[in-house]
Amino acid sequence: MHETFETVQLNSRKVVKGDLRVFFALTSLFLTVLSQNIHTYVLSLLIFSVLSYQAAGKVYLRILRIPMYFLLPSLFVVLIVTKGEVMYKLWIFEISKEGVNLAIITGLRAFASLSILLYLILTTTIPEFVSALRKLRVPEFIIEIAVLIYRCIQILLDEAERLNNAATSRLGYVNKRRFVSTAALLAYSIFLKSLSRSEKMERSMSARCYSGKMPVRSEKSSGWAIAILVLIAIAIGCLI
Repeated sequence: MHETFETVQLNSRKVVKGDLRVFFALTSLFLTVLSQNIHTYVLSLLIFSVLSYQAAGKVYLRILRIPMYFLLPSLFVVLIVTKGEVMYKLWIFEISKEGVNLAIITGLRAFASLSILLYLILTTTIPEFVSALRKLRVPEFIIEIAVLIYRCIQILLDEAERLNNAATSRLGYVNKRRFVSTAALLAYSIFLKSLSRSEKMERSMSARCYSGKMPVRSEKSSGWAIAILVLIAIAIGCLI
């Protein structure tokens, strides 16, 4: 059964709820990124990996696998281009002690920050995130644009998937020539559909007396004890 991302967010098990979850994740990310201490990276990575797995289970591992394809090659480049005392030589590549240390620190920092962001993504829907932004006094026009873009992207992806399935069932990708022709037709169709759907969305919003302020659902904050304990642990890691 296909599980959408919004379904994962709604069904995730949340130990910190409401606007507090957004502030908690953003503060943790801020402390982790600014810290120069490896203890902070390790603590953040362990804590938020556990929280993310507890919230979404194996979905967290499946999503984490995607950025690893980009991070691991990048860390290898850091490893081989950093000059210093040579520890090992592999063909034309020289691995130094400084390169190993820098790759480890960079990798831990990147994965720690990623684990915090994935926790926020897996547990927080766009309306919940928007509610927290309003508490931070973010200008209303920025919130409106963000919500509209998010919603339009969802509509376009659904439409593209529907058209792609229709083209596949009619052997639209059977060879290279048909592939190019089908891809061009799909792009043209999606462009026309996007214009049509935007007009429908504008009419429906006007019919509902849209005044320029997106209505969002706000949930009562809870889980203060866990949030405070985690932030204290990360702060201590910064000071060690």
